Amino acid sequence: MTQIIKNILCFGDSNTWGLNPVTGKRFDENTRWTSLLNKNLGCGFNVIEAGQPNRTLVHNPPFDGVLNGVGYLKPYLDKHDLDFIIIALGINDLKKRFNLTPTLIADGLNDLINSIHIYYQQGSTLKSPKIIIASPPKIRITEQYSRIYEEADTKATELSSAFKSVAANNKCAFIDFNSFISITDGDGIHFDDIQHLAIGFKIAQLVQNSLNNC
Repeated sequence: MTQIIKNILCFGDSNTWGLNPVTGKRFDENTRWTSLLNKNLGCGFNVIEAGQPNRTLVHNPPFDGVLNGVGYLKPYLDKHDLDFIIIALGINDLKKRFNLTPTLIADGLNDLINSIHIYYQQGSTLKSPKIIIASPPKIRITEQYSRIYEEADTKATELSSAFKSVAANNKCAFIDFNSFISITDGDGIHFDDIQHLAIGFKIAQLVQNSLNNC
């Protein structure tokens, strides 16, 4: 009997890609949360890693993906029969040069979710996947990023609440990274190995709970 594989797309930024805040390189498959998610879920699941450093929700629309080499979402929807999409974005939108409020960033998330719904309603024969929204954790402004992320630490707290509302309005699952991790070391922006471990575990729990409640 052929086992049915559930596909999970992790669509995010450099923290989904697995950027190591110490070396600037990518964590290996035994460390980054996307790979750990697959290991935690075990057989019957296929996690598709679609992290891209500098990806945003607003100024470089991830669904269209035409600016600054930003990857886009639609080819993943075309290629894979997805059961879950995990959206982990928002930190890059907090950069000072974009001058965006948490509300405007949340609007970008809402637009992306709507684009996903429209894709499955109008142009696809596949069933619509469950969407999980991950709230960016509160970041810590360090000397390294003090100019780039000026005042972003304050906005990040508001962004979490705004994302929670967007998730509720769209009937998406929501996971608040602030509830179990805190970026206190490193560059203040990127997850360390312990945080990747925690995220991989928590999201695996959320996926399993979602399936059990079906």
